[in-house]
Amino acid sequence: MDNVVKIGFTRKPHGLKGEIKLQIEDKYLEDLLETDVVLLTIKGKPTPYFIEDIRVGNAIIAKFEDVDTVEAATEIGSKELSLREKDILADDEREFEVEGLEYENCVGYKIMDGDNLVGEIEEVVEFPQQEMAILTREGKDILIPLNVAFVIKRDDASKTIFMDLPKGLLEL
Repeated sequence: MDNVVKIGFTRKPHGLKGEIKLQIEDKYLEDLLETDVVLLTIKGKPTPYFIEDIRVGNAIIAKFEDVDTVEAATEIGSKELSLREKDILADDEREFEVEGLEYENCVGYKIMDGDNLVGEIEEVVEFPQQEMAILTREGKDILIPLNVAFVIKRDDASKTIFMDLPKGLLEL
């Protein structure tokens, strides 16, 4: 089997004719809409399911070939959903761009507060108000808000984010 990329999960059945709701990572929606086969993890193995119909509204609803009853849809509910790596569109083939986190590709960047090295970003997470960088400093996890009030400059060449952090933030 080709290399596979996890894109989401099946959820519960929709209606009585074998349709099922899908939960897909936003960045893979266009890939899903452009393919005719998905892989569901059944008994630990990727199993191909051919898409008969798919529609996007308040939810993503799919109808797979040979899944024609609510019972059959229930059997494939809550399964990992993947695409073959070769079915993932290249960035230049995409027709619409999915908004992502502004700093999500900054893992590994250094954060500088003035002339002081704060640390290296280990993860970027989204909070309701802003993105946060997670790093370890003196054995403790620290959250640094990545918002315009504190970021002075982002230098992708040196993989450094220059910040003006509020006094006391690093001691929390």
